[in-house]
Amino acid sequence: MKIHNKIYSFMAVAMLLIASCSDNTSALDGVEPIFASVELSTSSAVIAREGGMKKIFVATNREAWDVVCEAEWLDISIEESSLTFFVDQNPGSESRLAIVEVVAGSGNDTAKARFKLMQEGEKAVDLSAKERANCYIARTSTTYRFDASVKGNGNGGDGNTEYLRTFGVAINDAAYADLVWEATFDGDKTRSCDIISGSPIYSPEQKAIYFTTGAIEGNALISVCDKGGKILWSWHIWVTDEEISTSTANGLVWQDRNLGAGCNTPGEISNRGLLYQWGRKEPFLPSPAPYIEIPKHRYNDNYEIDESEEEYNRVQEAIVAAREQVNINNTQTGEGSAEWHYAGFATPVALNAPGNIDYALRHPTTFLGCRTDIPIGEYVFDWYLQQDLMNANGEMMQASSYLWGSSDQNKTYKTLFDPCPAGYTVPPQGAFGEVPDGYACTDVNKEWTMQDYGWTWSGGNGDYFPSTGNFDVSGLIGETSERLLYWTAKSYGSGTNGFGKAGTLFVAFDEVYYGVYPILDGAEAAAWYSYGARCYGASVRCVKISNRQ
Repeated sequence: MKIHNKIYSFMAVAMLLIASCSDNTSALDGVEPIFASVELSTSSAVIAREGGMKKIFVATNREAWDVVCEAEWLDISIEESSLTFFVDQNPGSESRLAIVEVVAGSGNDTAKARFKLMQEGEKAVDLSAKERANCYIARTSTTYRFDASVKGNGNGGDGNTEYLRTFGVAINDAAYADLVWEATFDGDKTRSCDIISGSPIYSPEQKAIYFTTGAIEGNALISVCDKGGKILWSWHIWVTDEEISTSTANGLVWQDRNLGAGCNTPGEISNRGLLYQWGRKEPFLPSPAPYIEIPKHRYNDNYEIDESEEEYNRVQEAIVAAREQVNINNTQTGEGSAEWHYAGFATPVALNAPGNIDYALRHPTTFLGCRTDIPIGEYVFDWYLQQDLMNANGEMMQASSYLWGSSDQNKTYKTLFDPCPAGYTVPPQGAFGEVPDGYACTDVNKEWTMQDYGWTWSGGNGDYFPSTGNFDVSGLIGETSERLLYWTAKSYGSGTNGFGKAGTLFVAFDEVYYGVYPILDGAEAAAWYSYGARCYGASVRCVKISNRQ
């Protein structure tokens, strides 16, 4: 029978037995009451545009249960302990979604279970048809699908972290898809609810996730979870209608904007893109505040402050006020289910590989700050491990952990945790210039020109790199409108001097450098607070996967 905008009650034989009380016992005698419960054999399904049938089972400890459905386009047959859905061909081009609610019990003793049935319209665009990835580029107002049977690209290595050996590459026990968060570029909490339209749907038969984008450009994170709500993996959906182009520099083909950005126009908030801890695929949101000019102190040729005490205090107060205005931790989630956890979170102590990787994958909105309170030496600059251990091959696990790529500077090898979209990867060693032996930084300032809250790579591909801001080791955002901080896949450190650092493009004293900060000082480069600490959150500018030209 067909159900339209109404509740249909069905008296069923309970599939779960209710424990009975003797004549002389009751809740008042200390016996715990048995509350209503209802479970479905699956929480979602996808039916092709041509139509079809889907049957699910209902388990409840109440004889009476109701079915609520407002969709006009499906027939529901109710049996003793199951529901069967019959769907005709979809006459429209858009996909359509039905929410079916099964309710057991009544009054205060009520349990509910929800089933989502999507029918495809015109064939959904398969984002993973050519290549799987942790990030997919999408356009607004379009229905997509992607493979959710394997993690990441499905065939990349894990960067010498022992993760694959411990957890494998297959995604098992998936039960449903979830929208973790969605966000616009300008911090508008109302508009951020329309990056993803409706709820993502997981198809157990196809082991794929379906979703439809809304009318607003931005970013979102979609996860697949087990029945208990544990996140098994997540994917970044990068929604932009402006075509992404490429250019060439240092033998690499570069995207024309930051990962997650809507454009690369100087001064536009949407040029910031997203921020990443080195080696993690999970993105974090930049400040939602507009770019502003940050006052500066006046220096002499020796970088000494050339101001009176009164002038210094005045400028310093203006700097603090401006930074408070522009450096704001972004907590947008739209219609997502998660909350952001930035500063103040104690990163779990991990002393052995695969370290905190699994924790990071299951907590994609938690910033894993640097632990400086562990008396185990100098290996405290990474969210991944808090010490260096030698593996069976004689390699140091933290220092030799290439979570984002190979140590070979001539190849762009994509790992399981690479955050870039299909066909692209994090820039390899030497992407912005040559770094000498050790940890000294190369001054590449002659190739860069300051421009409107950022720098243009005038000696490279001519593209603009905005001062997006970054997260420091504690999870506080800073330096928005002031400094560059861009990751490469190069990992620094060894068993005897493991800095827990990665190669970065950065600005010091308004000059552009590439390597590890502080400049030309190996001892200070080991400081936990200096640029390159892998628990920093910084920008990524992706390059095409290929050998260097």
